Amino acid sequence: MAQALQGIDVGYALSVRGLCRTYRPPGGVAIEALRGVDLDLAAGSVTALTGPSGSGKSTLLHLLGGMDTPNAGTITADGLELQSLSRSRLVSYRRTVGFVFQHFALLPALTARDNVLLPVLPYKVRYDRGQRAAELLAEVGLAGREGALPSQLSGGQRQRVAIARAMMGTPRLLVADEPTGNLDSATGTEIIDLLLTLRDQRQLTIVLGTHDETLAARCDRVVHLRDGELQTTF
Repeated sequence: MAQALQGIDVGYALSVRGLCRTYRPPGGVAIEALRGVDLDLAAGSVTALTGPSGSGKSTLLHLLGGMDTPNAGTITADGLELQSLSRSRLVSYRRTVGFVFQHFALLPALTARDNVLLPVLPYKVRYDRGQRAAELLAEVGLAGREGALPSQLSGGQRQRVAIARAMMGTPRLLVADEPTGNLDSATGTEIIDLLLTLRDQRQLTIVLGTHDETLAARCDRVVHLRDGELQTTF
């Protein structure tokens, strides 16, 4: 595996207090996705969010990543309270977060390289985008596959492309929603190994939602949610 790129900031220390998120569909019944969650996550840690479907895992991930806003409570990243940020500063925060999804979310008409560099296309950067994308693909074990389309890659390879894409903006926080959910156990283990290696090399803070007991067991901490409430943490 290629050496980690230099100049990476250490991961965020995260603090969550009294976090509530209620969805109110038009004409429907309000859904309480999170109810008063309190949680502290150390910088550079890997935390697994577990619980049944509908327990609030994905909602919490979206809130931590700045993709959604709570109805009540606070999220603080290294002393930066997300709810107090202006729209432009919240966009800047999101640029320090990498996202990995269960279904990969790759654009089928784009090559692996072009999928990886997508997150930074709207922004001015001081490095060569194409070179960085190639370096990241090498780092996740896909050297030589830069020109492959998603349809030409296995599920595990597509998830590696998605992880490389999440790393394109040199994130301090990586959030992953069921990153092994579409993979067989052997490939899932490879993805777990890759995520832990990236944490060690880049001092990332990683929070992931999972039903995978093997993945959860290898994390520094496991947080169990049920019906939007934090049930256990260890």
